[in-house]
Amino acid sequence: MPEEFKKYFWDTQFEKLDIKKNKRYIISRLYCYGNLKAIKWVKSVYSKEDIKEVAIKSRDLKPLVANYLRQQFNLKKEEMAYYRAIQGMNYEYWRVNN
Repeated sequence: MPEEFKKYFWDTQFEKLDIKKNKRYIISRLYCYGNLKAIKWVKSVYSKEDIKEVAIKSRDLKPLVANYLRQQFNLKKEEMAYYRAIQGMNYEYWRVNN
């Protein structure tokens, strides 16, 4: 992985990231925090199926990224872990108890 992407993995030992073993984490992180160059790199290294798997299984996406990937792969919200996770959140609890 290019050294210039190290800034997107501030909480990780960048040198220990493996582009095969950590693909879901890398794809998710670069889509959420990376620039256009990082996204292009992801698309050149990983298959559409790899990226689609992240879209379906990741709960840690940003709302804009989740929506973008949903549209890119023509997914329903019910198919994506992100939307299922936020559906179960009790926002009213945080409004009342803070």
